[in-house]
Amino acid sequence: MLGKRKAALAAIVFTILVLAAVNVGWWWYYRAINIYLEDQMSLRLTGTAALASLGISGETVENLLIEDIDAYADMSQYLDSLAQIESLSEAAIIDRDFSYLVSTRAEVENEGYLLSQINYDWLSLALDGRANSSRLYELEGTFLKSAYAPLYDSTGQVAAIMVVEAGVSYFDILSSLKKNLYLLAGWSAGIIALLLIFYIIYNRRLALAEAKLFRAGSQAALGRMVAVVSHEVKNPLMILHAAGERLVNRYKDEEAQFIVEEVERLDQIVTGYLSFARGDSLESISFDKVDLAQLVQKIVIEFKPQFDKQKAKLLCDLETDQLPIKADRTGLRQVVINLLLNGLEATADNDADRIVSIALKRNAEMVSVIVSDNGPGIKKSNRDKLFEPFYTTKVQGSGLGLYMCRKIVTMHNGTIDVVRSEDSLTRFEICLPVGD
Repeated sequence: MLGKRKAALAAIVFTILVLAAVNVGWWWYYRAINIYLEDQMSLRLTGTAALASLGISGETVENLLIEDIDAYADMSQYLDSLAQIESLSEAAIIDRDFSYLVSTRAEVENEGYLLSQINYDWLSLALDGRANSSRLYELEGTFLKSAYAPLYDSTGQVAAIMVVEAGVSYFDILSSLKKNLYLLAGWSAGIIALLLIFYIIYNRRLALAEAKLFRAGSQAALGRMVAVVSHEVKNPLMILHAAGERLVNRYKDEEAQFIVEEVERLDQIVTGYLSFARGDSLESISFDKVDLAQLVQKIVIEFKPQFDKQKAKLLCDLETDQLPIKADRTGLRQVVINLLLNGLEATADNDADRIVSIALKRNAEMVSVIVSDNGPGIKKSNRDKLFEPFYTTKVQGSGLGLYMCRKIVTMHNGTIDVVRSEDSLTRFEICLPVGD
């Protein structure tokens, strides 16, 4: 089982690493493509701006600066043709103060160049007489890249700047590639999430299978052990039973009768342990009408001297003197005795009073048997294991008592749980159906 879990985990980790490597590879490829396309666009845009500037004479530049209408009309037509041929989003001429002289975007004329602050360094290079292009950057999901070339007047001085802005078509490849990479990353994240969910489900089912296999193995071992022990115990019990009956017949003594009853109870317990360990069905126990209140009262009376001897208080709180239910008398008796003695042992190291109590409560459908003690309590990490076979926190415990208690209660279609109450008492609560 452990090997299967490790193999599944290794396969999932390997898949996650492969998906991560693929994603990293694609993003690296995107970055490389981005750099390559930016370099190519820089060359193309810079060349476009430089060639366009060669077609504009110094006289035309001077006329634009004085707002000559004919020069403006000629340049508007020239720039429109340039933008269409080169697939530009904008072609424009700006003065040294970065104000538009003419642009393919009529709505921005007579305004300042929108990217003057962002691209100031590259505009300054153009004013120094050097054609160049800005870096590629993304603003609100839109890629931007510009190129600038100096425009000279008739004296050879830089009087204006030729501006070209890359069109949307320049960035279609980048946008498409980035979108696909996001889809790939989302798909990979989904695959990883599914793998993790699969591993969690697989791991839980494997853990349940392991627990079931462990319980089956434990129960088989328990069956073998009880078979041996019951064989060794039954013979002395038969002798004790026969001796007790002779004492009863001869002396009519109540204590002798008590010996006979307890030997019979021990014989039934051993037989019941053997039946339960072998996995026998409900048919192996006998359901009769049992007065649970009287059963509890009798147990309290029988064991109170043992509690008094150890200076422990055994308290009993019954809502009613009669509480008939359908149950196996011997099984329920063994469960109650086991819980009471466990409480007695749990309070052994108390500095204050040792208190163990038992209470009965009833509603329309269920009856509850609550056994409490003021011992140190049970750790949360141990609560789920309490009812497993062979699990014990006692030095001399067998780990079978609570396991058999749960099995007996379960065969009565009931439940048994342990809780730490608000008053710091450890409580075992048994819920049993009232029945007919």
